[in-house]
Amino acid sequence: MKKSEPLSIILILNNRNKRFLGLVQDFSKSLNPFSVSGLTRYMEKIISIDIKTVKILKITHIWIFSQCKLSMFLHFSNIFSSRILSFEILKFILKKEFFGKKNFKDDAYKNTFLFLNNISEKSNLGMFLNKHLRKVLPLEKKKEIILENFSKIILFDFDNDLNIMDYRCYIIGNNSLLLPRKVRKLKKLKKNMMENKLMDETYFDKLTTFQKYCKNKIKNIVRIIEIGPRITAKILKKF
Repeated sequence: MKKSEPLSIILILNNRNKRFLGLVQDFSKSLNPFSVSGLTRYMEKIISIDIKTVKILKITHIWIFSQCKLSMFLHFSNIFSSRILSFEILKFILKKEFFGKKNFKDDAYKNTFLFLNNISEKSNLGMFLNKHLRKVLPLEKKKEIILENFSKIILFDFDNDLNIMDYRCYIIGNNSLLLPRKVRKLKKLKKNMMENKLMDETYFDKLTTFQKYCKNKIKNIVRIIEIGPRITAKILKKF
């Protein structure tokens, strides 16, 4: 999908504090490039979104973040449907509040994948979530593609007993730091010797073969980093 073709629009109403605005911005970035942000405080601007603009942007779904007194809410719907799924946001963590490296550039991961956990298609709610969330984000199950370089993973996890939905965003992929120190040293040595033309073809082939052997031995080892935001919300009304 091209970045110029988002599938959902993200809006904010009645913004009362910077941290809530930060949550909406983080959520919008985590769905990038499959969303477009239309942050606004005025309902009139939402109403003014015309059908022609929606078709040009290829928008199919809408997320609305709102705040009323001490409560925060998230509403999700197909933009051409009257059916709206509403959540009360119970708690959240911003991207900048996570420890460790989190400022990945947009090109640090080429793929974005959706995972739906504990969402059954036997209920009306489950069918709604499966149908529409899969339209908002691509779904890919091939492990080889997910582990290629770095991938961004979007996870929706649902607790049917408590009606709680958790939203998580991760980076997953192979990491050169997981290679044995000896292999990393050989890789650096090979690079230096090639640059200075100090390596014959036989020695080069031996080093390359050894490196491939070590990489194949640890090919199933990956690094998972939660980059945020993290949202826990309760569904206000079940279908």
